[in-house]
Amino acid sequence: MTTTSRPRIRFAAAFGFGLVHVAALGVLWVGLSWQAVALCLGSYYLRMFAITAGFHRYFAHRTYKMNRFWQLLMAFLGQTAAQKGVLWWAAHHRHHHRFSDQPEDIHSPVQKGFWWSHMGWILADDYEETDLESIRDFAKYPELVWLDRNQFLAPMLYGLGLWLAFSWTGLFWGFFLSTVLLWHGTFAINSVMHVFGRRVFETKDTSRNSFLMALVTMGEGWHNNHHHFQASAAQGFLWWQADPSLWLLRLGRLLGIARDLRPVPERVVALARERAAWHFTGRTFERAREAFDAAQASWDARAEQLSAAWAARRGTALASASQRLAELEAARQRAAAQLERLKADYAAALSAAAAGTRLRGKRAKALAEIRVEELRAEIERTRQSLVDALERLVEAAGGGEGLSSPA
Repeated sequence: MTTTSRPRIRFAAAFGFGLVHVAALGVLWVGLSWQAVALCLGSYYLRMFAITAGFHRYFAHRTYKMNRFWQLLMAFLGQTAAQKGVLWWAAHHRHHHRFSDQPEDIHSPVQKGFWWSHMGWILADDYEETDLESIRDFAKYPELVWLDRNQFLAPMLYGLGLWLAFSWTGLFWGFFLSTVLLWHGTFAINSVMHVFGRRVFETKDTSRNSFLMALVTMGEGWHNNHHHFQASAAQGFLWWQADPSLWLLRLGRLLGIARDLRPVPERVVALARERAAWHFTGRTFERAREAFDAAQASWDARAEQLSAAWAARRGTALASASQRLAELEAARQRAAAQLERLKADYAAALSAAAAGTRLRGKRAKALAEIRVEELRAEIERTRQSLVDALERLVEAAGGGEGLSSPA
């Protein structure tokens, strides 16, 4: 398999990116101390919160509300992380969710490789502009547009403030090293969390969960959870799934800063609870297949029961030349034929997903697994259509009584 072609890296962006990494080595000159480590970690997690709770859960997904003052403050604090402008970040993240791990996804490790998804894409020429059309809900605020256009102002002021307050320790430990760690902590969600970890939900991408990455990123490590249900302020769905960003947002709600935090629906929590053991097994793909097969078995039984009932009445019913019955019969035949095609495609995709051990093969396997999830969704829809058509036919033929529905 060949990866999707990559845009050209912008020299100025790559040079600046590398220069900050070199500057982070200044910690060797400053020396190690408890104050330096505390300053580095404090600066890291302060800005990680602004990225996860602000750029991601607020601006990209609108999972809670803030007034205009706190909105601007969160945007400014997030931009001190030097990950470009707030509107740029949120707009590109929305694009990622629309096309996750598809050819259009600009930072998919499946499509363009691990290192491109980790940091290559953010340095590329093609993605330099902010797509204001994709972020119109926040682009209506002129202060956010101005801040987005002046992306370097916040990190420069933040770095200057740390230097004035803590001298060279503040600059090299609190800003440069902290920023480098923050970059790679954030970028790992695009790369690492689509390659390593556990899958609990059958999403149409390769997103995964990781307790360790949740600690590193203040809750973003529950990435498969997030791709399954994006509209919640929480990414840890169960009590043991550490989500520090959510905890701080709840504190902000008590203080009147954040409001209307969107919860995780009980049905999603129930499914997460049911599959909690999947977090501790390496056979998540197989477990997902088993769950799919079990869930569909009752629908197959229902379809067979209805097919038998319809076959017993078909000749008499169609003899009435009812246009409605003819249309329903045509719909049944289409659904049945489509279901057989999908089953054949599903079997082929399962075979492809079982192959590949080298890195190149693993990418092919990942694409095959994405195709498996797509086919499962199509099979579920088609089975439902077939059962609906059969139920209407049997009902119209006057033989619907006594037929049970699937659990």
